[in-house]
Amino acid sequence: MGDGMETLFQDLRYGVRMLRKSPGFTTVAVLTLALGIGANTAIFSLTNQILLRTLPVPNPEQLVRLRSPGPNPGRVRTAFDGDAGVFSYPMYKDLRERASLFYGLLAWFDLELNVSGRGSTETAKGELVSGNYFETLGVNPAFGRLFSMSDETAPGANPVAVLSYGYWSRHFGADPSILNKPLTVNRISLTVVGVARKGFVGVQVGITPDIFIPLTMKAQMMPEDILKLGDRDDHWLPLIARLKPGMTRQQAQAALQPTYAALLQEEANLLKISGHDRTQFLAKPLQLKDGSQGQPILQYHAEAPLLLLTGMVALVLLVACANLAGLLVARGEARHREIAVRLAMGAGRWRLVRQLLTESLLIAIVGGTAGLALASWCLKTMIAAIPPGIGMSGLATLDLRVLSFAVALTLFTSALFGLAPAIRATGVDLQTRLKDQASNVSEGRSNVGLRKVLIAGQVALTAMLLIGAGLLARTMVNLERANLGLHPDQILQFSVAPNLNGASPVQTLAFSDRVQREIAVMPRVRSVTASVLPIFADEDAGFNITPEGYVVRPDEEADVLYDYVGPSYFSTMGIPLIAGREFLDADSATSQRVVIINQTLARRFFAGRNPIGMHIARGTSKPDMQIVGLVGDSKWDTPASTIVPFLYEPYTQDPQLGPLSFYVRTEGDPVAMAAAVRGVIEQIDPTLPVNNMRALTQQVSNSMFNYQLVATLSASLAAVAALLAMLGIYGVLAYVVARRTREIGIRIALGSQPKAILRLVIGQGVAFTAIGGAIGVLTALLASQWVVSLLYGVTARDPLTFVGVIVLLALVSGAACWIPARRAMRIDPMVALRHE
Repeated sequence: MGDGMETLFQDLRYGVRMLRKSPGFTTVAVLTLALGIGANTAIFSLTNQILLRTLPVPNPEQLVRLRSPGPNPGRVRTAFDGDAGVFSYPMYKDLRERASLFYGLLAWFDLELNVSGRGSTETAKGELVSGNYFETLGVNPAFGRLFSMSDETAPGANPVAVLSYGYWSRHFGADPSILNKPLTVNRISLTVVGVARKGFVGVQVGITPDIFIPLTMKAQMMPEDILKLGDRDDHWLPLIARLKPGMTRQQAQAALQPTYAALLQEEANLLKISGHDRTQFLAKPLQLKDGSQGQPILQYHAEAPLLLLTGMVALVLLVACANLAGLLVARGEARHREIAVRLAMGAGRWRLVRQLLTESLLIAIVGGTAGLALASWCLKTMIAAIPPGIGMSGLATLDLRVLSFAVALTLFTSALFGLAPAIRATGVDLQTRLKDQASNVSEGRSNVGLRKVLIAGQVALTAMLLIGAGLLARTMVNLERANLGLHPDQILQFSVAPNLNGASPVQTLAFSDRVQREIAVMPRVRSVTASVLPIFADEDAGFNITPEGYVVRPDEEADVLYDYVGPSYFSTMGIPLIAGREFLDADSATSQRVVIINQTLARRFFAGRNPIGMHIARGTSKPDMQIVGLVGDSKWDTPASTIVPFLYEPYTQDPQLGPLSFYVRTEGDPVAMAAAVRGVIEQIDPTLPVNNMRALTQQVSNSMFNYQLVATLSASLAAVAALLAMLGIYGVLAYVVARRTREIGIRIALGSQPKAILRLVIGQGVAFTAIGGAIGVLTALLASQWVVSLLYGVTARDPLTFVGVIVLLALVSGAACWIPARRAMRIDPMVALRHE
């Protein structure tokens, strides 16, 4: 044991000395590896936090999400995976009481809150939760108590709140005296009964609640909401259950079907569902999905981009390892006399292999450490660049799992790039090694051949990365040039929620009118309007319709998206009015109900007819809303979203008017008006928080964040790979020129022209670039379907991108070949003939 440790220390000391003797080689090797390990560690950290990490609760593998695909009669607040993932509160209670296979079944709902205190009001993220929420998840309090079933009784009877640990620390200075004190939330006084333990961040990665409130307080927290707690035809609650120990998801799902079928039968009778609709309703299954990660909304949106980036950084690491292997092959050739002498003096081959691997390990350790620092910086930079409000808050930096990944990656890469060169360098014939130049030439040619193979591999991987980056870059260009159907420039947007401060719909309408009047008379304001739902914010609302004169087939989904908007909405947003009129002040709550539709809705339900003056109904009732306008199609969620049938109603006819988003079109930079506009709101109601005040162009940009992040990172990774490939090509050709100095000198002495020497050197570079590039292009063609879901306006086999990458590879290769070629052309024959 002692001899082994002494030998190890000898190897380490000797390795450090050898690396210090070659500072140029060591620096290039460490930087190359740092880039590869740093990029992989940063992306793995995001992947780990978003795709791999389970909820920080006991036994998360026992958690399941409930889904029931099929018709949901009534009103639905759609979940991330459609209507199947939400239930009514009465159905939730029925399942909780009768599904004995569950240890517990919880429900929750996200909402925005206005929290008043200390003379001001600020927004906070809240969750309405069932009484067994914390018990089912296995969460303990930091102090005080958490909710129990006694906190979920009659509607409005449980004015209590639990704070998250982070919110308590940030806003109350971790003061324990907050316990049993009142907290004014949405103008309702709630008693703080406890603080959840540190580290618990709710049931949805990327959304960290601040305040938890009992579900039975819904009407008080959301007085304007049309979905009611006790209505069986209002579907809005996602559900998560904890299975009893020893029960699998498959077993529980099969055992629950009879119970669920009986509940559906009872509900069909209560809702008076009949005919074909009843048959479809009763056929709904109850599905149990993996709930170990909670509600996977962020995972759903981020999975494809993160997997693509993971593949890309893996390719960059392979490029880096190939580059380092090439450097080590050259280094081994340069040390052939040293290795031969040590073998002749009795050193064992595997002893030398171990020594060379120790040097590789030292490079990997230093490069891994530098890569870890680079990863930490990259991760912080990426997280800081994430716009607020897109569901990616609360992401941490490097953790123990990521550090373990970095260590394993460092050890793996040291073996990957160090083993083959070490074995090759020590696998020699002593007699030929100890001879002079003749043997050196043959060995050099052999090593050059290996390095050419490595460089061809680098070029192939680089070509794949460049093609992926090119496709994503073209996607971003297409998105930025996409026809939105509106003009977001010179528009300032902001949101307020008077209803959270206790304002009734009538008061909210009066507030909106006053805000618009006062902003409209401000200098450089051209127009102002408002809507209930913000645009380009991934907030959708929809219902099924019955159009006048159109027969909806039983198997047809007559669903549309909708928004409540104010007068001058379309002119302010730059959406063209094709026929009819905009909404007027005269379109009030007591006048004829009116709507404006987009072209897609008109084409689908009123093809060949003039829709102006015709009627539409929500649901299956008699059409009673008159169409007064037809407007052009416009994008809603993102510039990449598909145009769908869209219907607009005047917000004056919204019986539950609540939060409002305002849009102010200005004559100059809209951001320059932000302070003055905020001042108007503060003057009208100083206790009302103003949220998301930014230029609408910035909101559009934020909606493309996933595309921007992937395009930027892929371009950066491709650039790194291209740089490494260029260095590799340069290194091989510089080595070739050095090894063939005598030959080139003889050629020049015999009359070879400089152009012939230039072709000789560049031809070698072009050869393995062409081979590697061809392999990379063919591989990219075969793997192109992996990026299809992330593209917009460009195919995965876009000819322009592939041609552009081929040209770029030619330029990179040419730049790498030029210096060695120029050096070869300037060789002095007399000096070359004396060259050893």
